[in-house]
Amino acid sequence: MHEIPLLSMRKFLFIAVTPLLLVGCQKSVYQADREALLQNPLYLEMYAEQFVDTMVNLSIYQDPITQDEAKMKIVDKTKEYWLQKSAEARKMQREGSKGAFIPMSEYTEGETLFINNMIHMSPGFFVNPGPNLHVFLTQAVDPRDVEFPDVTAIDAGEILVPYGAQSFAIDEEIEEPRLYRTVVLWDTDLERLYGFAQINPLY
Repeated sequence: MHEIPLLSMRKFLFIAVTPLLLVGCQKSVYQADREALLQNPLYLEMYAEQFVDTMVNLSIYQDPITQDEAKMKIVDKTKEYWLQKSAEARKMQREGSKGAFIPMSEYTEGETLFINNMIHMSPGFFVNPGPNLHVFLTQAVDPRDVEFPDVTAIDAGEILVPYGAQSFAIDEEIEEPRLYRTVVLWDTDLERLYGFAQINPLY
């Protein structure tokens, strides 16, 4: 097995659910980077669909707001906008490869999507933390069948927050993205397989 450096030199983009954002001069709050998260098609689909449901339920449950014509125009406009965004999110997912995580040495769950040199995790992503837990992309269908990391494995970066929607950028050109079949959660210090997801095109 070839050695993996403790501090990977690969650049990666990590989009966590709750990055720290300073607000004002005297206090700070934890706030999600909404625009960054909306670039993740898995997050966008869930966010958009829940937004639409919220607007639709106003009418279904005869909320008093439905008696206000001006507010209902806002509701209808909002609903149409996020219906479109939901459709866009599903279309983007069909252009990539998607799969669900299988737990191995540690518990993990959620979905992942590989598209346009980005690995996206779903809002329901969860993995137990590790000393140096990284996301890898590999052509190996099952990382247990090879000496991992194998020669095709690409280190996309460390998982800094093991819960929720986030994205990792692959900083090298991949000529044949469909050849990459699996997203692997691998601790480079422990050389331990936490879990993996076999990804497939959705068409």
